[in-house]
Amino acid sequence: MRAGLPVAVFVLALSVYVAGMAPGLLWGDSAEMQILAAIGGVAHPTGYPLFTLVGRLFTAFGGGDLAWRANLLSATFAAGTLALLMAFLLSRGVRPLAAAAGVAVWGLSFTFWATAQRAEVYSLATFVAVGALWCTLLALERGARGMRLAAGFLLGLTLAGHMAFAPWVAVAGLVLAWRVPRVGVAWLGDEVLLLLAFVAGLSPYVYLVWADQTGHGLNYLKLVELVNWPVTPVAPEFLDARARFVWLITGRNELPPVPIQPTLRSLGKNTSDAVFLFAVFELGPLALAAAWFSLRRHWRDARAHMPLLLAMFVASVLFSLVTSGYKILSVFLIPSYLLCAVFVALGVQEWVARHPGRRVAAVVALLLVANTLLAHSARLVSHEHPFGPFRSQVFEEDDRVEHALIPSMAHEDEARRFVESAVQALPDSAFVICEWREFMALLYVQRVEHRRTDLALHPSGYPRLLQSVERWQHTYDLRQHPVVAVSPLASMAPHLVQADTLTLATGQRVVVTHTALSIGDAATLPPTRLH
Repeated sequence: MRAGLPVAVFVLALSVYVAGMAPGLLWGDSAEMQILAAIGGVAHPTGYPLFTLVGRLFTAFGGGDLAWRANLLSATFAAGTLALLMAFLLSRGVRPLAAAAGVAVWGLSFTFWATAQRAEVYSLATFVAVGALWCTLLALERGARGMRLAAGFLLGLTLAGHMAFAPWVAVAGLVLAWRVPRVGVAWLGDEVLLLLAFVAGLSPYVYLVWADQTGHGLNYLKLVELVNWPVTPVAPEFLDARARFVWLITGRNELPPVPIQPTLRSLGKNTSDAVFLFAVFELGPLALAAAWFSLRRHWRDARAHMPLLLAMFVASVLFSLVTSGYKILSVFLIPSYLLCAVFVALGVQEWVARHPGRRVAAVVALLLVANTLLAHSARLVSHEHPFGPFRSQVFEEDDRVEHALIPSMAHEDEARRFVESAVQALPDSAFVICEWREFMALLYVQRVEHRRTDLALHPSGYPRLLQSVERWQHTYDLRQHPVVAVSPLASMAPHLVQADTLTLATGQRVVVTHTALSIGDAATLPPTRLH
């Protein structure tokens, strides 16, 4: 029976996530990931090669729309993560009821649930991370070389999934390296092998260099060139393959790179947001109480490895507070949420052991439902009434706001309606300016569906895109090759001399001009960001 529990968790979780999964094409980053899953290439920083490689395999089989299959990848690996976590907890001696409680607390948390419904990198990265954690603990307990090498490889592969796991991986890797059960030359050999296994796990990043240099698939680095050097030669330092790769990993999408300079206010804001995310919006107050209870009870339990898990948790939280914030804070906290799920399971285990009886399962289930309802209700309240002195609330990375108690993107068809209307309405051979949100949706139509390839799509990158507009209107007759501004209309409006307005099926206004725009001095414009 215990062996079948992970399978049951997978089936149940997949059913829940697929029920709310987006039916197809999405906006922005999710559309980018749908393109990458379909044709490969280089994503926005930090490249996310593991998602791209797995996505290419995942979308190569089965039927249905390719965008839908990319969404299904997220749902599948989210369900697989919960199943693997269940198996991990059971293998650690956690009772099925307690393990199920820990899995459910995390699986029903908003960020994990919502990102499982669209093409995103997080569920795949967490799936690998759970495997890495499992192998790391087994290697520490058994000292077996094969298990240590497997752990090292999976820790490297976790970083190929998402760099938010960097402090998490660093702590686990250093402990593995420190706890080598050999001496002398054998010790050195094992350390070298562990390092090689870790580097092998990072090998998907080689794909990014290859894709960039060969022009394979979608290349975000080429878009960066287009936005920052639209008419002038690309800066020599950005042409070097090594420099491009280093920027992709460390540049945080800033060109030139901007050092991390946290202020007291930003740290205070991030700390407030993190506290409310853990205690209220994501895991919930009852889950946090169970996690705290387990920390107190299992601190000296060698099998629980609590000092290691707590060190990984603290490192991940501190990293998130310093390097992220606003919309991405919650996704950067995903490694910490994972460890909290383990703490919750251990806490419920202790509580169940102290209160044996037939009704204990019903009580745990009731508390779990109450905790989940409290967390999601607080999330909804935070939209209109932020919490605390720093006005903490739930932000979503994709800029949408979920107003329902149960997260769902099952009816999210706006991006598809937008592109279908645009395909019909946009004039032939136009220069089309879009923000990142619409740009990626239209690029999906061109690169994956091979439609409207006559359009010259250009990410907004305002104000430097004016150089591209100036070159376009000097090169082409705007009567046959007009300029179309999908967005940002407010920024482009001062430059329009005479224009027509189209209204798409989604209600979005699009401006079409057959008259030259008033550009001014576009040669001295400052650098700009792509998104």
